[in-house]
Amino acid sequence: MLVKKLWALAVAWFGAYIVLLLIETATDQSGEGGAQALVYLILSAGYFTIWLAPAFKGNKWREDNLSKRGYKHFTTVQAETPDAAVAQAAESA
Repeated sequence: MLVKKLWALAVAWFGAYIVLLLIETATDQSGEGGAQALVYLILSAGYFTIWLAPAFKGNKWREDNLSKRGYKHFTTVQAETPDAAVAQAAESA
């Protein structure tokens, strides 16, 4: 997210991770059996979600970010590298 200049999403992702980490730390100290098991199940689902969300939504987030920054969708090409894709798009223009 940081490499692709998705600053707000990166801050939100790190914030969610820190919140889950704080909840995990707080529940480690309580030790209440069944309730703690439920909290760990919810925490596991939360960690799983924040790790998989960029994998499934990353390209859409990047596309939206580029649109907001003023880039227009010109064409779609199939290429092995980003540089090859730019060259193909320039040729078709």
